[in-house]
Amino acid sequence: MAVCFLSYSECYRPVMESVRRLLETLEFQVDVFDGPDLGRPPINVVQQRIVAADCVVLLLGPREPAMGQREIEPAHWPAEEGVYAVAKEKPVALFLHPGTRVPESIRPLQTPARFDFWDTLDFAKNLHHVLKHLLDLKRRIELPPGNQPCLFTKVIARNRIQRNGTLVMDIYHEVVARQECAQFHHHIDTGMDKRVTACIRLVSPDAYEIEGTLESSRHRATLEFEQGTDREIPYFVTVDPPLLPGERFGYRREFTVNNFFPLKRAELARMADEEGFPEQYKVDGRIYYGRVWDVFYEMESILLSIHFPRKTTIRSKRALAYAIASRTVNTVETERCNSAECLSIEESPDIGERIVSLRVRRPLMNHQYVLLYEPD
Repeated sequence: MAVCFLSYSECYRPVMESVRRLLETLEFQVDVFDGPDLGRPPINVVQQRIVAADCVVLLLGPREPAMGQREIEPAHWPAEEGVYAVAKEKPVALFLHPGTRVPESIRPLQTPARFDFWDTLDFAKNLHHVLKHLLDLKRRIELPPGNQPCLFTKVIARNRIQRNGTLVMDIYHEVVARQECAQFHHHIDTGMDKRVTACIRLVSPDAYEIEGTLESSRHRATLEFEQGTDREIPYFVTVDPPLLPGERFGYRREFTVNNFFPLKRAELARMADEEGFPEQYKVDGRIYYGRVWDVFYEMESILLSIHFPRKTTIRSKRALAYAIASRTVNTVETERCNSAECLSIEESPDIGERIVSLRVRRPLMNHQYVLLYEPD
């Protein structure tokens, strides 16, 4: 159970009791000094308790009721404890009595939930803001350790080959922010295929869509393209307002591009004779084609799939995992990827498709995952 240090002043003790009950309901172990301010232990003891805690909830208000005033000095103890918690890089949820001056080091933390610490009706009116801050704090400290600014919990990349000769690339990311995040960089490309004739292009300038899914009522996702090449289209996804630490967000993009997947064995054989065709696609005397996904961040799962028109026959399928730095096959991870749990081919009679899929839980960082198929 996560330990939360609850910082407050005895002059607004009743609101502290309400917040403590909420924290206990959310399954926090609450560490709080229950005595009067003058009875607080020495500063080094307080600091040790803050360091030992997983997070801090800071109730920052003045020593007495003061509505309508600006820049009222905060009570001594919570102001000092808040500054120390920030210096020790503790996750902090900030609750502010309106008009209270916020110490400079605490100011950039977050937009605080504001309510009158002496007015129970105002607390009830703002209860949803209070709960949101506490839930965000809980999500933040429950994140697994890591140095990246965010954790991608899920990635889905579906490639649907259309009968009209186009390809719909449907890509979904689910992300949890470790720190404030506003922008994510991605690209669509031809993978390992570096042939002169290999290319990817939108069928029209507006042949794309983007939408937010999780928490879409609070955040808006937009997409902006960068200058690309014949084989790569880079772009940024911007989230407004930015994600705060602990927030979870999902965003889906759909691009309609030219189809560059071969559907016949003879077509693939012609491609394999061209300079720049990936040697990695030639395995055990067979020639394959496929999709690649680079894993540079921690992820819980990835799903790569290629959806073929049902009349397309698939002779065989295969998966590979490459260590990016050494450019060598990771044999253990490749074996896992080729298991029935990860690699599959299925028919969808409802929509008339054959689907080759690679599902990998907890993919390795700094690895390329390759889904390969051999057409008939």
